[in-house]
Amino acid sequence: MTDVSKADWLAVEVQETRLNLWAMQGSSVLETATADGDAAQQSSVEGFDAILKTLTAPWHLTRLPTFVAGLSAGWANATPRAVPCNAIAQATTPITTENFDLQIIPALRQREPSGLLQGAETRIAGFLSLNKDWDGVICLPGATSVWAQISAGEVVSFQTFLTRELLGHLGQGTPAEGTALDDTAFDDALSDGLSRPERMAGRLASIRADLTLGEVPPPTAEARLAGTLIGAELAAARPYWLGQTLAVISAGGAAQLYLRALSQQGAPATDTDGSRMALAGICAVRRAVNGG
Repeated sequence: MTDVSKADWLAVEVQETRLNLWAMQGSSVLETATADGDAAQQSSVEGFDAILKTLTAPWHLTRLPTFVAGLSAGWANATPRAVPCNAIAQATTPITTENFDLQIIPALRQREPSGLLQGAETRIAGFLSLNKDWDGVICLPGATSVWAQISAGEVVSFQTFLTRELLGHLGQGTPAEGTALDDTAFDDALSDGLSRPERMAGRLASIRADLTLGEVPPPTAEARLAGTLIGAELAAARPYWLGQTLAVISAGGAAQLYLRALSQQGAPATDTDGSRMALAGICAVRRAVNGG
């Protein structure tokens, strides 16, 4: 059993409304904790401090440096970095709270097309810290899915899509997170969405009509919905994945749909664990900030 009292810093990732916390000794994890955070609390310094205090209370730690990824851009006046830029942030925004010395890892900002990475940038940094000299495109499925072009250790450009958010609004969520995926329905809808993305809105209306009339079961409707939306996304993101070396940083069941979709287009991708990449990225930023 590890002795958490030996922790000398904390790593924190805010992923959507979930908060992941690691008690660290150097590069070693001594203890972990998670919480489904309240977005309103995370939006204020006092609320965020209260969440961390509650999570760390059982560890009885003294005040420690705390590196934080994934907070909203502009949180406590933290300024996003502009792309293109080094994937691993070389500086953080220090914020002193009642109980913690926070080091906020900056978001990434792109002007054209307008885009914002709030957490994905640290997972990208983690992937590159573990895969030296890797060039290609990294896909990060999530509430906002990300396609990031990587070259010479820099995020050169990126494109974001609200595909999973639309899935949540229009259906019951990602099929792989609930009932078993209807592979045939997903594959057919993916092909249609990729080949004729301009028909997406009409296809979505047809899916809703068929579901309302009871002509397809909910799992089939969900698979068609996912295939249509992911197909349209792949059509728009084609310059990012076609002929590229690809990696997918997983975050829930949606990643398996992207891996399946890419494989069917002859574009296989390396699958990596999102939580592992997040921690590796936070560690990489800490080393850069501390000069080592």
